[in-house]
Amino acid sequence: MNKEYVLSKEEPSGSESSKIEYLPKVRAIYQAVFQLLVEGADINSLTVSEITKKAGIGKGTAYEYFSDKEEMIGRAICYNVEVFCQKIYEGTRNEKNLYDKINYVLLAMERKVPDANCILRLIHIISENSVTSSRFKEEQKLFGEMPVVGVVKRVLDDVQKGREVLSEEKSAYLVMSLYSRILGYGMLLNDERYSKAPEREAMRALICRGICKEVEEIETL
Repeated sequence: MNKEYVLSKEEPSGSESSKIEYLPKVRAIYQAVFQLLVEGADINSLTVSEITKKAGIGKGTAYEYFSDKEEMIGRAICYNVEVFCQKIYEGTRNEKNLYDKINYVLLAMERKVPDANCILRLIHIISENSVTSSRFKEEQKLFGEMPVVGVVKRVLDDVQKGREVLSEEKSAYLVMSLYSRILGYGMLLNDERYSKAPEREAMRALICRGICKEVEEIETL
């Protein structure tokens, strides 16, 4: 099996993430898996044939890059979530304060509900005991920490520049708190009660204000 997934790779510099150019057929497979999940495919019953058909490549070609279906799906989910989260983080850098940064994240999730749902699917997979779940966890190790966690950490780092450095415990607490609230909002997006803009706007405001207040309180403890 050919393990060369990428055409080129640049090492990360500072807070910037690595820039990876994936092979066209590998990217096609990643995008096909994502599209099938968006269309409602069951991840545990998804077949290699379905994936390669959606990607427009031969089944045999897929096995030049992946050993089995689980590796294919695991890497595809990691890739799509990483791309989504990286785009969100880049957008937050144009916002000046924590409230606006968090609001940007939540709005981005609204605009890209299928992508947000892919993140939720990722979390669900991790909590399972299926073969796909086990293999996904192996693949996730290759990508590093959960992309959503990475976004939260980087946003907090950006707003805390020039301030007193928080203890490891306080930083870990804030990451955990923001992470859970962002994921919670993602779940609300699939609730009929929050299908309209006014309700979503009101909830976004509550979340943003709550997060800002919590960060301020932690900094003064």
